[in-house]
Amino acid sequence: MSRWRSGCDEPRGIALDKARRFLFVACADRVIALDAAHESKVLGSIPTGDGLDNIDYSASEKKVYAAASVVATLTIASVDNHGGMRVVATVPTVKGARSVIAGKGSTAYLIDPVGGGILKVGPE
Repeated sequence: MSRWRSGCDEPRGIALDKARRFLFVACADRVIALDAAHESKVLGSIPTGDGLDNIDYSASEKKVYAAASVVATLTIASVDNHGGMRVVATVPTVKGARSVIAGKGSTAYLIDPVGGGILKVGPE
């Protein structure tokens, strides 16, 4: 067992790109990419806004999905072959929406605990 620095004070979730060995860490207001093959070297970071909880990664799309409940947005970022991330969309959601799951074809699902439902976000 080894212990790595996550890059944030209080990690809230993780996702993994198994093929490229990138570990994505959810912090309170950003996502950090670490190199899982080289003792957690920081590869990149993107801001998400406050209230980030769990995150997800789509290997087929090579995108990270991060839902921030306080600012009510879903940040979608593409990940390059070096672990660098680039925000490709910031989608308005609802206050409290969090815990995103990446689906097929750039679709994502978030829980809406205030409204008691599931939000589906996808290409129009």
